[in-house]
Amino acid sequence: MNETAQPSWPDPPAAGSLGDGRLALARLRPETVVDLCQAVGEHVRDGLAIYPQGGTTALDYGGIPGRPGVAIDTRSLCRVIDYPHADMTITVQAGITAASLHAVLAEQNQRLLIDIPQADRATLGGVFATNTSGSRRFGLGRPRDQIIGVNFVTSEGIEVKGGGRVVKNVAGYDLPKLLTGSMGTLGIITQMTLKVRPMPEASAVVWVPFTSLASLGGTLDALNTSGSRPVALDLLSAPAARIIGESLNVPAGDWVLVIGLEDNATSVNWQINRLMIELGRADLTILQDEHAAAGWAGLTEFSAAELGPVSCVVSIRPSGVIPFVASIDPGRWAVQAHAGNGIVRLHALGDWTLDHAAAEIDRFRSLAEREGEGGSVILARCPTGWKVRLGVWGRPQADWALAERVKQALDPIGAFNPGRFIGSI
Repeated sequence: MNETAQPSWPDPPAAGSLGDGRLALARLRPETVVDLCQAVGEHVRDGLAIYPQGGTTALDYGGIPGRPGVAIDTRSLCRVIDYPHADMTITVQAGITAASLHAVLAEQNQRLLIDIPQADRATLGGVFATNTSGSRRFGLGRPRDQIIGVNFVTSEGIEVKGGGRVVKNVAGYDLPKLLTGSMGTLGIITQMTLKVRPMPEASAVVWVPFTSLASLGGTLDALNTSGSRPVALDLLSAPAARIIGESLNVPAGDWVLVIGLEDNATSVNWQINRLMIELGRADLTILQDEHAAAGWAGLTEFSAAELGPVSCVVSIRPSGVIPFVASIDPGRWAVQAHAGNGIVRLHALGDWTLDHAAAEIDRFRSLAEREGEGGSVILARCPTGWKVRLGVWGRPQADWALAERVKQALDPIGAFNPGRFIGSI
């Protein structure tokens, strides 16, 4: 390509979607890491942007692609590299799907401690690049807590390794954590070493309906000193409870508190009995064994639901969850609040105009920022034409400049996923 030539966006159908109506100039699916390095290096030298893709479950997540480029499909890089199950670690290529990884781990009665919707399509590289998590994050931790090693390809077409099976490896940049949540803007993840843990002997989902947020707030406060040890505390509005509970044969109230428990059978049964005493409620619905699995699946998949034109994720202090959701019209939003860690997922219901959506998102941001300590609202999903006005990543934060410096250090020519992340990234 001529050095001064500026590629333009191709006309449909081109080589498939990059998200938000933008099309790829070419789509490549390397069979090996060597092929991937070669493809990245050649196309970057031609002045093209690089858009990593896996199962495309988050294709429209983030900002609008900033300039023409090629899609790099990682799904052929899907091998299990090393699985010393006694050490409770596994090394896999990033194109493996979450469902395939789950199947491998299940053979040794182990699991990855992350809730992943659309697991049959979602690749591990995409899961970590988008920092995917769910209800169990409260008790089991974040994706960045589960990754101890990462390999990725730079814009020079070179594979770089950071971390490793030794958990204490912290030399230089903590690349495993740095790549987690980076939206594919620092490089293409090719391989990861992850912590795994034994499957719990028993699991239960406790479904508790409430008629008011006032009484529910007191229950959440009481759970702070409970003898039980939940791994999930989800607060559901009536629409969310109806959707999740439809196949579970559970009652829906104006609000529902879902308490997730996992441990050995004796402990889980003791915690259930303890909750009954502490909550003073006889109308608890207890889902156990395969019924608990269905309950967990419902909570996980709802996080990625598409009910209306807009979905957003609010991050606030846990103490601010009840006041925040009290300000929401439950007829206009389906609410899933991870009440234990202050993450509130909102799916718009019905028809909306851009003006109405902008007013609501601005109001949510003002409420979240009032909570302090990095309160924020990001748009997980909305029409492409609304993204600029709504501000996908919210109002600029002090740490955005630091993220831009890291981007400059690892991808100085801005080749990877331009336009998709915060600030100028």
